[in-house]
Amino acid sequence: MIKDGVYFDARLPHAWLSAARQSPFEAARFLHVLAALEHQGGEELGEHDAKLDLQLLWLARLITPELPAVGLMRLGIEHAIWAQETPLTAGEQGWLGFSPSTTLPYLLTLPAQVVACEPAGQAHRVSARWLITDQHLKDAFDRMVFRHHREQIRREREAAA
Repeated sequence: MIKDGVYFDARLPHAWLSAARQSPFEAARFLHVLAALEHQGGEELGEHDAKLDLQLLWLARLITPELPAVGLMRLGIEHAIWAQETPLTAGEQGWLGFSPSTTLPYLLTLPAQVVACEPAGQAHRVSARWLITDQHLKDAFDRMVFRHHREQIRREREAAA
């Protein structure tokens, strides 16, 4: 099992892809916009911001009209782990597509390399390491993982209390 110090577990739409769906610049911008939307939370929006948010939501739905099946994933700073029906080969490179937000449904695709693929019941448990070379994208992705990691820890502490 891959150990990744900073990660979060979530049920997200995801799929292994043979090609990217956007450039590193587009992926980084999406993560920046997503962070801004998540940061707003329940804050009252001005009319202009509300209109922009609605336009972004509509655009995301147009760009990604259909998302892959939802499944449990572990997304970490260095690695990802998920289950899928078809096996992959260790060393295989591709793109892991996933939608990190229910608010802004967009299939983000990040380059990765399969480290291991093991049978797990009727599926296969895939472990991959990220191959993100664009520094802006890497920084934006790391910030997203850290935000979700902190939120997961907060929820676990509340559940234990």
